[in-house]
Amino acid sequence: MAKKPTAKSVADDVEPTVLEEPGREETSEIDWGDDDNNVWMRGLWMLVLAFLFGIGEFVLLVAAVLQFLWLLFGKERNKPIADFGADLSDWLARIARFQTGTTEDKPFPFTKWGRES
Repeated sequence: MAKKPTAKSVADDVEPTVLEEPGREETSEIDWGDDDNNVWMRGLWMLVLAFLFGIGEFVLLVAAVLQFLWLLFGKERNKPIADFGADLSDWLARIARFQTGTTEDKPFPFTKWGRES
């Protein structure tokens, strides 16, 4: 036997209510867990990355001087130096975002080298 179609009630058209988990509010604070050592580990990584940032600045200076000399004598830009400069600038930007707390993602060597896709 075929079932008769049932009439749709008005209650079927109402959007469901999403309930919040008790005791949990949306905040901009970072969840460090119960272990305070996480904050100290982040501080350690911030120091290490600050040191690497300084090395990156020096490498950027060397690449800029090499590119300038290439332009001066070769009359054209060196594509490998330009590509490396783009990757290096992205890496420095990732360090800056981690240092300022914009993101929790650590840059290279924790992620792939090169520009973000």
